Parts: sequence; structure tokens; C-alpha cells
Amino acid sequence: MKDKNDVICHCSGTTKRQIKTLVNNGADNLDKISRMTGACSGCGACDVSILELLAENIADDGA
Repeated sequence: MKDKNDVICHCSGTTKRQIKTLVNNGADNLDKISRMTGACSGCGACDVSILELLAENIADDGA
């Protein structure tokens, strides 16, 4: 399992912790996270990882 400080988007330097914080504050889709962090606006290689984090965090909140 990845550490919360792991960089998810190397183009913007966005970490797992940043994404989790954004999700906890209402960012519930890839577009919102991208606009807030710059993730997925470079090479796009991080989109799957961010979508997985979204799904995990939204599932955790709904449990």
C-alpha cells in the first residue's frame, strides 16, 4: 500500500495525502482534483491512480 506522502502525479507533485484531503473536502471527481492540483494536466499517467483513490475514499466515507 502506498504511503500518504507518495507522489501520485509527478508532473504536478500531487500526493496521495493532498488528494485524500480534497476528497474529504468535497472534491468528488477527477476534474475537480485536476483543477485544484494540476494533476492529469500534464502527461495524464496519473488519472487511473487518482480515480482509484477517489473510489477508495468515497467507499470509505459511505461505509
